[in-house]
Amino acid sequence: MLLTTFNPMIKKLGILIILLGAAFAIHADLLLERPLSEGYIDQIEYVNHAEKLSIDDINNIDPTFWKVAPSHNINLGFTADHYWFRISLKETIPLDKTWIFRSKNPLLDTLDLYLFSGSTLIQEFHSGDSLVFSKRPIIEPSFSFPLFIKRDPPHVIYLHAHSSSSLQLSLSLQNESAFWQILGAENARKAAFYAVLISMIIYNAVIFFMVRVRNYLYYVLYLSAFSLFMASTHGLAYRYFWPNNPEINQVAAAVLTGAIISTAGLFISNFLRIKEIRPNLHRFLILIIALGFISSIASFFVPYTIMIQIVASLGLITALIAVFWTLQEWYQRRSREVMIFIIAWSSVLIGYILYIGQKFGALPVNTFTEHAVEIGAVLEALLLALGLADRINSERKVRIQAQERMLEIQHKANEELENKVHERTKELEKINSKLHAASITDSLTQIRNRHYFDYKFSAEYRRAYRSQSPISLIILDIDHFKKFNDQYGHQAGDEVLRIVASAIKNTLQRPSDTPFRYGGEEFTVLLPNTIKEGALIVAERMREKIEKTQIEWEGNKLYVTVSIGMASCLPSQIENQSSLLKEADDYLYIAKENGRNQVIFQDNNPKT
Repeated sequence: MLLTTFNPMIKKLGILIILLGAAFAIHADLLLERPLSEGYIDQIEYVNHAEKLSIDDINNIDPTFWKVAPSHNINLGFTADHYWFRISLKETIPLDKTWIFRSKNPLLDTLDLYLFSGSTLIQEFHSGDSLVFSKRPIIEPSFSFPLFIKRDPPHVIYLHAHSSSSLQLSLSLQNESAFWQILGAENARKAAFYAVLISMIIYNAVIFFMVRVRNYLYYVLYLSAFSLFMASTHGLAYRYFWPNNPEINQVAAAVLTGAIISTAGLFISNFLRIKEIRPNLHRFLILIIALGFISSIASFFVPYTIMIQIVASLGLITALIAVFWTLQEWYQRRSREVMIFIIAWSSVLIGYILYIGQKFGALPVNTFTEHAVEIGAVLEALLLALGLADRINSERKVRIQAQERMLEIQHKANEELENKVHERTKELEKINSKLHAASITDSLTQIRNRHYFDYKFSAEYRRAYRSQSPISLIILDIDHFKKFNDQYGHQAGDEVLRIVASAIKNTLQRPSDTPFRYGGEEFTVLLPNTIKEGALIVAERMREKIEKTQIEWEGNKLYVTVSIGMASCLPSQIENQSSLLKEADDYLYIAKENGRNQVIFQDNNPKT
C-alpha cells in the first residue's frame, strides 16, 4: 500500500530492492546448510582450566573432570579459560582415508589438535589466528585439519582452544569430497552476500558524487565499515588483506565495530535531521560518535577481550536508542522516511541482538544466529536505500531525471546480478580446482611435485598391500647436471629439466603410471600393479628415449643421460613404503658410481 503512493522514482527503487532481495534469496537455501557432521563423531567432552595445560597433563587428568558437550556446536561465550575437548570417533568410520576435521569459527587465537590411536599420538597440529595465515594446515578462513585415519581404532581427538573473543566451535568431520562441496556452498553464499553489500556501496557512492549529499557519503562509510567487519568475522579479511599480520587481525573486529558505531551515528544524525529537531539528542549522538572513534583507537592498546565487549555493548545501546527515538518521532510526525528507517534499523538490530547474544553465550550457535547479522544487514541496506531515495526525491525535485537514469542503470545491473552470482560460483569452483592442481604440480616441468608424490606413494603402497599386488618405483637422476648448469647456465638447465620430464611422461602408457619431480634434477615414476620385469622395460625405454633426445640451445645440439634406480615389491606391511624408496635410491647411487647412463635393480646389482 505504501509503495503505491510513491512517485515513479520510488517505485523503480522498490523494484530494485525486490531484485536485490531475490538475488540474495536465491542462495538462501545455502543458509540451511547440511549437517556439519555426518555422524562420525561419537561424543565430545570438555574440561577447562585457568592456565594452559599440556597434552600430557590432559591425558593424566582425573576422568571425573570431563563434562559431556550437548552438541557439536559449542558456545562458551567470552572466557579467559583454556578449554580442552576430547572427541571420540565412531568405530564405524571408514578407515584408510583422508578426513577433514573442521572448526568453523575463524576467530580463535589458539587451536591445537592431537589425534591419538589408542595411546599413540599419530598427528599433531597447531593453528589459530595468533599465527600467520600461511601456517594453517589447509588454507581457508576457518580452521581445518587433514587427518589420516588408520586401521587401528579407537581414535580420539584432543583439541585445545583459547580465544580472547567469544569461544565458539562448530565441529565437524567429513571426507575430502564432502568438505570441498560444503566449502564451495559457503563461498557461494558469501559471494551473494558481499555482492549485495558491494553493489549498494557502489550505487550510493555514485549517487553521492552526482548529487553531493552527505547522507550518501555517511551511508557509504557505514556500509564499508560494516562490510569490512563482516569480512573480518568471516576470516576473509585476514586471508586477503593482512595474512602476515596476526596482530592486526587480533584487534580488527573491535576497531571496525567502533568505526561502525561512529559512521552509523553520523548517518542517523544526518538522515533524521536530529540537529534541527532534537538538539539534546544530537549532542548525545555526537558523544556516541566520539566514543566509537575513541574505542577504535583504544582497541590497539586495551586487551581485546575487554574492548570487544565494550564496543559490542556500545553498539547495542546506540541501535536501541536510534529505534526508540525514531518510534517516538514517527508517532508525532507520521513521516514515511522515519518509518522506513525504523523498519530498516530494526531488522539489523534484531540480527545484531541475536548475533551478540550468541557471542556472549546466551544463545546457541546455529545457522540462524550465526547469519542473523547478514540477513538483517541485507534488509537494512535495501530499505535504507529506499529511504535515502525517498529523501532525495522529496528534497531534490530538480534532479529527478538524473536519479531515474541511475535507477535504470541499477535496475539493469541487478537484473544481471543473479547470473553474475551463478557465474561467480562457477568461477570459484574453477579457481578451487586450479588451486588444487597448482598445489600438486611442479611449476617448471608441469608434472606432479614432491608433495603429491609423498601422498600418492603412500596411498598406492597401502592399496598394493590391501590387494596384494606388486608395486614398482623408479628414481632417475640427470647425469652431470651441475656441470651442465655451470657450462650452459641455469636457463639451459631448466630447459633440460622440462625436456626430460616430457620424455618421461611420454614414455608412460598407462594412466596409473605417474611421473614426479622429486627434487633438483631427480625424478620418480610410480608404477602400481607392475612387476619388476615390466618396470625394467619402462625404465630402459625412458633411459634410451632421454639419451636419444636432442636438445637445441643457443645453436648447440646437446644430449643428456640419466642414471636410474629401480625397485619392486609385494608389500608385506602397510606402512613400509620407505623401504621401497630407500632400495630404489640405493640402486640409483650404485648406477651413478658404476658409470651412469644405466638402470640398476636387484637382479643386476654389481655389488651382489
